[in-house]
Amino acid sequence: MKRLLIIRSASFQQLDLNLKAIEEKYKGYEINILTHEHGVKLAEKYNNVKNIYVYPYKGYFKKGYSIKEIENIKFDVIIVPVTNISGAGFFNVFKYALSINGDKIVMCNVVSNFKDIGDFSLYIMEIKNVIFKVAAFLITGILGIILIPTLLFKLKSIRKK
Repeated sequence: MKRLLIIRSASFQQLDLNLKAIEEKYKGYEINILTHEHGVKLAEKYNNVKNIYVYPYKGYFKKGYSIKEIENIKFDVIIVPVTNISGAGFFNVFKYALSINGDKIVMCNVVSNFKDIGDFSLYIMEIKNVIFKVAAFLITGILGIILIPTLLFKLKSIRKK
């Protein structure tokens, strides 16, 4: 039997909707979920989920954090649900998915569209992340250089009144 792992990176309300599309697209697959400890009880409501694996770490999914329960399991598909159309903001989850033994990684977006995420896609995401971080840093710095003296001048003129 083919195995599928869902890395629960979206809310359970969204997963309720996505799960129907996942079951339809991947008929005959054994469905497993990886979730944080606080999500286990909510994940237990899914009758068609074979195993619920606990991500024992606090905070976000981070590459390099291993889970002994799934180290020796090979998954045919690893699905990452995202709460938007593009998958922006979920780069860490995709990187984490690379550390799991699986044949392919698939993004399932908010409207249950599926997109294969290959190594090249992840490199492009990483480049975009770096570009946006640098741009945000530069814009913040430039605005700071302009706004701080302006605000200090305004504050000085307010004090005089």
